[in-house]
Amino acid sequence: DTRVRGWFLLDSYLPTFFLTGAYLLCIWLGNKFMKDRPPLSLRAHLIVYNLGITLLSLYMLIELILATWEGGYNLQCQNLHSAGEADVRVAKVLWWYYFSKVIEFMDTIFFVLRKKRNQITFLHVYHHATMFNIWWCVLNWIPCGQSFFGPTLNSFIHVLMYSYYGLSVIPSMRKYLWWKKYLTQAQLIQFLLTIVHTLSAAVKPCGFPFGCLMFQSSYMATLVILFINFYIK
Repeated sequence: DTRVRGWFLLDSYLPTFFLTGAYLLCIWLGNKFMKDRPPLSLRAHLIVYNLGITLLSLYMLIELILATWEGGYNLQCQNLHSAGEADVRVAKVLWWYYFSKVIEFMDTIFFVLRKKRNQITFLHVYHHATMFNIWWCVLNWIPCGQSFFGPTLNSFIHVLMYSYYGLSVIPSMRKYLWWKKYLTQAQLIQFLLTIVHTLSAAVKPCGFPFGCLMFQSSYMATLVILFINFYIK
């Protein structure tokens, strides 16, 4: 998409590819490095990090709502070019959404440094690694229109999730975190709503690429399966 040419990290896939490789390498080497060392606390780092992601997610949630409202987005199906400047505004927020996925690699690095290996599951690594790469493709080919819905829901979920993570680091706050048990349920509802929204554009087309709709639905289906398995366990 010519509207995103020159945007940071987008013109070449190589930075995204190498950052993903570095992420996977850090997990492997980090676990080896920490094997015979005591876990790190990192309480202050975790509070600052989770607060930062919470605020970024809140910004993206509000900005996506305002931008799609300004552009008169159709909830069932929205194409890539009819909303003019509002489409560019949406694309700018979705760039931050893409970039947030590389920041969130730190979730796993903190697990490694705190020796929380039980939390470094296939689901966790698969989700983090694939989202960053998929969203590079989204930003290059479908950076607005129908692409807005999943990130809007996900930003809302991340406000809940990262605020929980940040507050849970403070022992005195843990008894007040009543929403922990609902987080996975909320994530599953998010994925199902995104699938329904994506397929609605296939039922009543508006010019949004059909192949992208099928890919997104299929990818979300893998997350539903993995999250249900996690939830049952």
